[in-house]
Amino acid sequence: MKLFAKEVVNSLKHIGAIAPSSKYLANNIIKHIDFGDNQIILEFGCGNGAITKQILRKMPSSSRLISLEINDPFMKHCQNKFKVYNNFEIYNHSAIDFDLLLNQLDIEKVDYLISSLPLAILNKADLDVLFKKIPQYLINDGSFVQYQYSLNKYKFLKTVFDSVTLDFTPINLPPAFIYRCT
Repeated sequence: MKLFAKEVVNSLKHIGAIAPSSKYLANNIIKHIDFGDNQIILEFGCGNGAITKQILRKMPSSSRLISLEINDPFMKHCQNKFKVYNNFEIYNHSAIDFDLLLNQLDIEKVDYLISSLPLAILNKADLDVLFKKIPQYLINDGSFVQYQYSLNKYKFLKTVFDSVTLDFTPINLPPAFIYRCT
């Protein structure tokens, strides 16, 4: 919690949260993942690792979690925290250019994309670039799972994906909506 508070003060425009994700939010997010063998899960913004931890606990060892984090202290924290997992990789890399990293890693598609990005504070140009690419990198029955503290991007996500379902986690600070997009 100390690391999170320090980084919020230093990087509020990139973090977009006032507290770390609760275990309730993390558990609610992972219930939208049908874990299986040999999957690739991409995570945008692992922060202090609250959601990452739950993914790694449920994910089979044959699957791979690739996390992107632009905040250096968070990245180093998660590198250390999850170093025992051979199927976890973390990169100091922008989500906007995730496709460049996937190409470097020789990955054509991912099964799930889990996002903690603060969509409400991203500029429209970045949102358009990001969401033009995301559907192209999901397998046919893959999902994009995003949490937000408001419903302000619901209509936008409906223009990008065929299906957008909502879930809600009241026990989080602040309470959070979860979008599952396919």
